[in-house]
Amino acid sequence: MTQLLKVENLNLQFENQIDEKTLSDIHFQLEQGESLLLLGPSGSGKSTLTFCLNGLYPSELDGDMQGEIFIHGKETTSYAPGELSRHVGIVFQDPETQFCMLTVEDEVAFGLENIGVPHAKMGTKIDKTLKLVGMHKYKTAPITSLSGGQKQKLALACILVLEPELLILDEPTANLDPIAARDLVHTIQTLKKEINCSLIIIEHQLDGWTNITERCLLLNHQGECFFDGPLRQAITEKRTLLKKEGIWLPKVTQFLLNQSYEQITMDIPLTIEEFSNRISYWECMVTDNIRQPIMTTSQNLVDIKHLQWKFKKKTIIQDISLQFFEGEFVAIAGANGSGKTSLSRLIAGLQHPTSGTISIKGKPILEWDEVNLRRELGYVFQNPEHQFITHTVYDEVAYSLHLKEMTEQEINKKVNHILKVCGLVHLKNEHPFSLSQGQKRRLSVATMIVDDQQILILDEPTFGQDAHSNDELMSLLQQRYESGTTIIMITHDMELVHDYATRVVVIDEGKVAADCKPHELWTNTTEQLSKWQLMLPVPIQLKETMERNLTHVST
Repeated sequence: MTQLLKVENLNLQFENQIDEKTLSDIHFQLEQGESLLLLGPSGSGKSTLTFCLNGLYPSELDGDMQGEIFIHGKETTSYAPGELSRHVGIVFQDPETQFCMLTVEDEVAFGLENIGVPHAKMGTKIDKTLKLVGMHKYKTAPITSLSGGQKQKLALACILVLEPELLILDEPTANLDPIAARDLVHTIQTLKKEINCSLIIIEHQLDGWTNITERCLLLNHQGECFFDGPLRQAITEKRTLLKKEGIWLPKVTQFLLNQSYEQITMDIPLTIEEFSNRISYWECMVTDNIRQPIMTTSQNLVDIKHLQWKFKKKTIIQDISLQFFEGEFVAIAGANGSGKTSLSRLIAGLQHPTSGTISIKGKPILEWDEVNLRRELGYVFQNPEHQFITHTVYDEVAYSLHLKEMTEQEINKKVNHILKVCGLVHLKNEHPFSLSQGQKRRLSVATMIVDDQQILILDEPTFGQDAHSNDELMSLLQQRYESGTTIIMITHDMELVHDYATRVVVIDEGKVAADCKPHELWTNTTEQLSKWQLMLPVPIQLKETMERNLTHVST
């Protein structure tokens, strides 16, 4: 095989770092057509490494970078500006940060124009690329009309049309519903066979990706590489370190290891299919516990009646009536673009309904003054940056406590406790916007849970989190729930719905499609769940796989 990429002794340090580096002595190689999983905890330098590979660093780096990176044997610093983009393409974590045009066709054409492709040849290239990613029928559509999954595919098309030899995907499924995430992985798998480009995938959720590659490069919190090889081997040999660093494993693997830490073998299942081939070995570990709520009361905290909301003449929320009670942990699920975030913002008073009413603790929301409403109800935005208002991590968490006129000693004690729980103590003097995406998300949650509101609404609080941070955040929310806080959480993670929620509300095209206990939701057919862009959580999938196998054997 031909070597495409070579990284030697790469070190990177930002100018505000005194005693630590973001990347430390990184070295690895990638062959033409080879695929690699780049894994590590939030803030380990994964995205920073990709900026080095595509030439953004060191040219745009406020700091120091040492070491060498070669593409086809030529140092990346030797390439002319823009030339490297023909070899290395990145689809960023948030696809919308890459868009600058109004329609799908114009966005794909933008890159071709930048590299001087004649207009006469653009049409064919655009059509071919949009067909590759399944977006051709949206060719003339406005970008604003696309769902989250469609925007990811458009961002992918914008890179693929330039025909890069190395494609880097930075958490491509982080914001997608389960079915959209599965479809995107399938799209990448199909593309890999057709164009045979090299691939680097940065992901926390590994399901599906192990069908494309099992080679992984593992980074720790210090930005050091501690393993390069097959994922199965890493699970067998580095299990303790993987857990310490908070590196996610495939959900099937993680579930089985949680049941029996001792049974770690080189052939541990990474997928449902692999589990089905060795059911007799693992079936004793498949159990399903129904989540038992704490004692709920009849106190109605949120009362929604005939709610409707229109945006630019389009009806987003259609005649929704719901009630949320004290002592509930409610998950709101559904497809990208179904109206979940819009509903949550209406409940929080951040948007006003077109018609219908919302009452908080029996009082119409429009009659609440802002200060008193925020004392009762906290809201964590889907985009963390939308709620940052200060210049340091510490001040961001302390802001609401100052409004309560707490003493500096009380504030300091409470802020440091929350920062420790959220893994942000070492960043308390940093600017919120300088954090990684995972760190920003933890900060946004910290700013809300530092208060003691009775109602807490969170829009995808765990997306982009490493396993350790995910567990810490959910443990903290569980503590708040057990102390009496009503939790309303939007999530695409069906495992969180299964493990934590006492009730789940499914939103479909702006309407309530289901309102039930999680174990009741899982009794729906696969076809019905797929219509809502949902998938069964892994414990249920394993249980059903085992039951089908037993039925097959008995017949």
